[in-house]
Amino acid sequence: MSYKWKPSALQKREFANNMKNEEFVNEYYAKREAKVDKRRSTSQFDYNAAGGNYVPTREQYIFCVDNINQFETREEIDAMNFVMSGYVMNEKVHHDYIHIVNEKRRKINHKTLDKPF
Repeated sequence: MSYKWKPSALQKREFANNMKNEEFVNEYYAKREAKVDKRRSTSQFDYNAAGGNYVPTREQYIFCVDNINQFETREEIDAMNFVMSGYVMNEKVHHDYIHIVNEKRRKINHKTLDKPF
C-alpha cells in the first residue's frame, strides 16, 4: 500500500484560520478552478481506446429528466436520449454519450454551486 499524505493537526488549524480570510478564500478557489480547467483542457478524451459501454446511473437519468431544456445541440439531445433510455431499459450505452451528460452536469452544477461564504 502506498503512502498517502495527510495534513497534521497544525496544518489543518492553519488552513481553517486562512479560510476565514476572504482574500485567501478567493485565491484558493481561483487556483483550484484553474487547476481543474488545465487538466480538462489537456485531456485527450480518447474514449475509443479507454471507454466502452456502460449502464447509465440513476443520477445521470434524474439529471436528464430534470434538465431536459438545458440540452441544446443535436449531439447533446442524442446523448440525453441514449442515457435516459439506457437507464430505463438497463442497457449499456457508449461512454461518449455518458461523458456528454456528465460534462453538462458539471457545467450546470458549477454555475449553481455557491461558495461557503
